[in-house]
Amino acid sequence: MKNLFYPLLFATALVSAACSNDLENDDNATDPSNKTAILFVGEDNSSATTRYGFADNTLIAMHIRSTNATNASKIRETRTYANALKDATQKTDTYSEIKEPSDDNVRYWDDAFGRYAQLSVFAVAVPGTTTVENNGKTLVNLLAGGAAWSDEKLSEAIDWTVSTDQSGSSTINNEDLTYSNNISKDGEGGAKAYNYTDNDYTTVKAGYLLFRLKDQSENASTDGPGKFDQGNLKFNHALSRVTITLNKGTGYGDGSFKFTTSTNVTFLKAPIEGSLNIETGTWTTKTTANITKMYTTETSSSAACTLNAQMLPGYVITDGDDNNVLEFIIDDNKYFITQDMMFDALNGKPGITESTASTITMEKGRNYVFNITVGKSKIINVTATLEPWTDVTATDQTMDNSHISLSLFTNDSGSACDNFDLYRLNDASMDISTEASKAKNWGGNYTDKAEKEKKNGKWETKWFFENNKAFYHFRTVNAGTKIKENDSDTDDYFVIESGKQDEAHDYHWGAPFNSSTTSPIVYDPATGYVANLSPAIGATNSIINLIELHMMSNINVVLRTTKDESKDHVALETTTGTTTNQCEVSLTYFYATGKVNMGNGLVSTTGSLSTSEAFTKPTAGINTEDATYNKTGKFTFAVVPQALVRTTGDKDHLYVGITIKTPDNNQYYVVKKLSEIVATANGGSQNQTANSAVTFWYPNHNYTYTFTLTKAGIKDVTCTVEKWVDVTAKNQDITLED
Repeated sequence: MKNLFYPLLFATALVSAACSNDLENDDNATDPSNKTAILFVGEDNSSATTRYGFADNTLIAMHIRSTNATNASKIRETRTYANALKDATQKTDTYSEIKEPSDDNVRYWDDAFGRYAQLSVFAVAVPGTTTVENNGKTLVNLLAGGAAWSDEKLSEAIDWTVSTDQSGSSTINNEDLTYSNNISKDGEGGAKAYNYTDNDYTTVKAGYLLFRLKDQSENASTDGPGKFDQGNLKFNHALSRVTITLNKGTGYGDGSFKFTTSTNVTFLKAPIEGSLNIETGTWTTKTTANITKMYTTETSSSAACTLNAQMLPGYVITDGDDNNVLEFIIDDNKYFITQDMMFDALNGKPGITESTASTITMEKGRNYVFNITVGKSKIINVTATLEPWTDVTATDQTMDNSHISLSLFTNDSGSACDNFDLYRLNDASMDISTEASKAKNWGGNYTDKAEKEKKNGKWETKWFFENNKAFYHFRTVNAGTKIKENDSDTDDYFVIESGKQDEAHDYHWGAPFNSSTTSPIVYDPATGYVANLSPAIGATNSIINLIELHMMSNINVVLRTTKDESKDHVALETTTGTTTNQCEVSLTYFYATGKVNMGNGLVSTTGSLSTSEAFTKPTAGINTEDATYNKTGKFTFAVVPQALVRTTGDKDHLYVGITIKTPDNNQYYVVKKLSEIVATANGGSQNQTANSAVTFWYPNHNYTYTFTLTKAGIKDVTCTVEKWVDVTAKNQDITLED
């Protein structure tokens, strides 16, 4: 067996063990040769499967506490330090020889109650390091007390801090605090007693270091020859470690997969500073901070990068918590690992002992290893639902007291909408350091159209979020709609034209809206839907909901008259032979064409005023079910949203109007100013107030005007607004992996 003692003290240990039964507690002795040194060996228990001495010379700082076996209230405690020498063999059950660097650091049984001593030892070390500093102090000076024996119990707390930048090659090794408390009342395997059969220190004992009599028989004397125990210091890691292995996933080509300059993986809100009670092995955390950089170890054959870091134990990982723990940027893609993701990865794994049903607490001496495959975010699973029209009826009112209702979006039913195109625009004003809530630069060139493939009722695109400098605005339009570039304000648009209320004139436009947006969504004639539009969206695995809106105003006209026997009765329909003639309704002096901005959904009129354009006639004839009036079916027309009164242009044509031609005698009834019709109640998406004029036709609205015709003219007009229900594209999942 190799020499476990200090060469200078080996002989004195044998002499003292063979001496008479005198108590060896001569406090006044000045000659160390008359005293028995307290001796130790050391082992680095840094691995769960190996036990061996330190791999390199290591400084050990320690407290030695002696409790008098005859009077527990008497305590002596001192501070010292020693060197654990390199264990060249590094084999299981081998130990490092521990030597004091000078005689001044040797401590003696004689000064610690001699044969009545019960010794506890509390030590710290940083394996492989002899010049340790932390918090501006050497390892020895981090311990309380001094070289002289104290009659008071010393504090066993040591303050320790790990660096926030651990990328340096020596940082982790220099801060790898270990501690030993196995030599104490309740310690295990810290005492090695002399075996007189083997003539060596081979008998392992629990508890204190003691003086043990040679004769241990039942009838032995309470005094006599014997030997003092040797101490076997077993060191355990005081910190927690995290190892991250990043593997290159889908979307990264050859040569890519590099961290942004001067960065790697960040561990958020890690416990970096605290106080370790060496006696109990418990920590009190004082400070948390972001570990901004980890140490990059040698890359393995199957991994793109492996990193590790260490911190104080006690970090709590909570199931279902979406707060980020790890963040890193690779090729301008910013990735996030949340507490919930880490919990799922660790839950139920061997070595997880400090946990509950919903939390895992990181423990000292544990290395938490995560293997993460990193891919570019792919945009998948796009579905769209087109919801039907919902009609709102109104009570008849007189011409100057029309009723209008502008509520929207019941979301009560719908059918699958497969006929749409999906576009995106990169908000060039954004980068990783910018708050996503400010990504509102939605005007630009919408030329990036998705290639879609329907799988299992969902739409999947081939888009990736190329990097985290890319924040995208998403927009939908009818399939096949031609997007044009607007050179004047850089906001692309598509053209809309007035005409029949049919599929060809039912133009859709959709976008993500803020989660706080309430139905109905308000449209501003000056800015479109900007008040509620969602900012651009960065790489995320959250669901993106798009709401699709009808961009036309549907105008409906119902004609009514008095009873047949009334002298004011007007024929709304005549029959000559086999030919049936109906009234004709036309819209006058309006803009028939317009455009819709892709960015904000703003509708603008274009071209010249159209003098007159006819409504589509109803297929049904005269309705005679009403006990008071006969009425026609609806005359319908889809018109570009616009103001009903203009402030510029030909003064004789500043108003949108309607003309009605009856089948008898070609009589015309003319309403030159539709803008003078007022609402009778509050409500609607545009906050229409009672008794205020309806001066604007908004997108996504059905306007129904009911005219009562008499030979004396138009007697009554009622107006209702029938709502179009929103079209919602749901479940557009954007995930971190393919």
